[in-house]
Amino acid sequence: MFRWVFRNVSLVGRIRDVNLTISSRVTAVLGPNGSGKTTLLKLAAGLLKPSSGEVLRPESVGASLQNPYLGFSSHTVIEDLTLSAGSRDEALRILREAGLEHLAGRSPFTLSMGEARIISVLAAISWNPEGLVIDEPTSGLDQRYRRWLARLIDSLRIPVLIAGHDIDFAASVAQEAIIMKRGTVLLHSNVDKILSSEVLDRVGLEPGPIMKKALKLGLSPSRVARCVFLGSEG
Repeated sequence: MFRWVFRNVSLVGRIRDVNLTISSRVTAVLGPNGSGKTTLLKLAAGLLKPSSGEVLRPESVGASLQNPYLGFSSHTVIEDLTLSAGSRDEALRILREAGLEHLAGRSPFTLSMGEARIISVLAAISWNPEGLVIDEPTSGLDQRYRRWLARLIDSLRIPVLIAGHDIDFAASVAQEAIIMKRGTVLLHSNVDKILSSEVLDRVGLEPGPIMKKALKLGLSPSRVARCVFLGSEG
């Protein structure tokens, strides 16, 4: 069953001739700056329309943008989260479960990047969308919240697209990965095949410490990353 399908998708000056059928529950989009990752995610969320081709997507898609502050519109975190969650009580429950109830009265525009990222992700899933995209999911997060977010994504039962440079994090949550460069897709395969590929060197992606250690020991990068982030070999 497909999650997203890109058929001959181009967007002038950004991506060209993208053909993808994405069927895994969590897929990581990797590539250097300017490779087209953010454009691909915005197309997947319906925030951009292609110049040519078509994108088939889930009926409703939540989005946590590269700059999470762009998604905020209210005076306080609780007001902003209430808009997506549907009620103040539900918004408070979501904050409480995340251990972030103390942020309820804060202006979202005064949050640290890590706090803003978490609130942005919580808002994106609070209205129960059928799909989710997260751009730069670990930007500003310390190791504790990187693990927290990995566990959250792993617990979701909707298709998720993530994009960024944190390859260790991608290895911990994704079943498949897409490598992009200069607006084109170079490779789309299972995550271990891509993380073990010379393609990473070709596009200038630096493996994270977990991946480096796994490859040095001849182990599966995704299994090792899942142990570190999720406490499970998955």
